[in-house]
Amino acid sequence: MKLLGIETSSAAGSVALRLPEGIAVRTIATPREQTERLLALADELLADAGLTLRALDGIAFGRGPGSFSGLRVAAAVAQGFAAPSGVPLLPVSSLLCLAQGAFRTAGARRSLVCVDAHMGEAYWGEFEVRDGLAEPAGPERLGAPAEIAPAWAAGWTAVGDGLAAHRAALEALATSAERVLPDLKPAAEDLFPQAERDLAAGRAVGAAQALPVYLREHTAWRRSS
Repeated sequence: MKLLGIETSSAAGSVALRLPEGIAVRTIATPREQTERLLALADELLADAGLTLRALDGIAFGRGPGSFSGLRVAAAVAQGFAAPSGVPLLPVSSLLCLAQGAFRTAGARRSLVCVDAHMGEAYWGEFEVRDGLAEPAGPERLGAPAEIAPAWAAGWTAVGDGLAAHRAALEALATSAERVLPDLKPAAEDLFPQAERDLAAGRAVGAAQALPVYLREHTAWRRSS
């Protein structure tokens, strides 16, 4: 399976190309560079592999939640690639991507992922790895750090930059975790396990349906209703 992956939901972005023989990755150090370099890096990966866009089976992108500007960049680039080529798009949760990365890099099978949402809030969700694939153990949420609580009594890992951004409020939660990975960022290569499953299940979408998921708009509506 040949997949291109784009992840720019955090301060550090990346682009990856999944081929049967392995995965090639290019990283983007700053949010500003995400806009400036994303297209060039994707083109570089494809050129190095001798591929055109139409040769891809799909394009995965981190659909959020996360940085609003980063999510818009990823979705726009994915849509721009898909419109002329017809390649199907595979939006993947950026929180799930982090949980998959925690499994890949640290063997974490249960993760509570917490990402700073600014405005005194955090995005968070719980994930369990089954057969090598991170799966949601509940809904993705946006709320005050004090609302965050793990579903498990023990044996879980706390992941994401929300742990550092809300250190005081989450100190007790971090202490109860088996491990804490506050510096782990979503990586494009960790989009691929879910993207492959979605593509095989017929859950790919076209450019018009490939939209970011912000959570904040939904939560603001819910609170005002």
